[in-house]
Amino acid sequence: MPSQRTSPEPHQSQLAFAAELRELRRVADKKPTEEAIARKMGCGRSTVSAMVNGRRFPTWEHTAAFARALDADPSKLRRQWVEASRQIEEASKGFASPLTQLPFISGAQAMGEARLAAHWYRNNREFYEAACTRVQQARSEIRVTYTRRYPPTQYTTRASADYFKAILDWASEDSDDERSVRRIIGIPECDGQPDSDMFSWARQHYTDSKHILTYEANVLRWTAAADGLNMALIDDSVVFLAFSGGPRQKLNGLSIEDPTFMTYFAAYFDQLWAALQPLGTYLSAAEGRAGEPSA
Repeated sequence: MPSQRTSPEPHQSQLAFAAELRELRRVADKKPTEEAIARKMGCGRSTVSAMVNGRRFPTWEHTAAFARALDADPSKLRRQWVEASRQIEEASKGFASPLTQLPFISGAQAMGEARLAAHWYRNNREFYEAACTRVQQARSEIRVTYTRRYPPTQYTTRASADYFKAILDWASEDSDDERSVRRIIGIPECDGQPDSDMFSWARQHYTDSKHILTYEANVLRWTAAADGLNMALIDDSVVFLAFSGGPRQKLNGLSIEDPTFMTYFAAYFDQLWAALQPLGTYLSAAEGRAGEPSA
């Protein structure tokens, strides 16, 4: 069997097997961090991260140790590991391999025909419950946007409230892992004046979050009379996209778990982030301008 290895273009089976490992971790009790798993495995955190993100196909020894660290039965992964190992080995020798279709095909061979597997969420509750779960499982980085006509406090589902709370809780959590949360907040404006409800929420949010060293927020001045496309990028693997509009409570969306797909949205997020004001700076400037926020 092949030894542990990495490649700039991971084989489809390597990425599919990584998804199996992530699912095993997702259903484990207490959702252990990569650091905790690495300690139980007796390896470095970077090794665990490479395994679960598809950057490295693990040896069977590391795979079995990963399963045991999650109190799972290694034998249940043996068949998938053997099949993935065989396919990777054959591909390395130039043989065609009857692969199980993977959610995403990257690289030059894709020829612009990438296939994505999406999880679809029919309503506000389904979307926020799934996003909240993934936030709680995050390892090191969360990037989110919120560009809507109404503040989060005006949505009624408990799932949405739990989601917004989970992000601040995760950033505040005492952890050995390095953590970072960046949020872009779109504040609606009319004739240069911010909407009063959103402005009040943003001011309270700044008070609630300014002491959290791992949390930053920048402001996008939003002049469109419609919600924006909102997203949550969690670590380097999963993208949540939310679609809202019409009735205030209407929201649905999807999530796609693929590191390559993630890079496109991460680049867009970083481009926006670099051009925006920090929340505290925006609030000070807005309060200093003549006039009160519009009703």
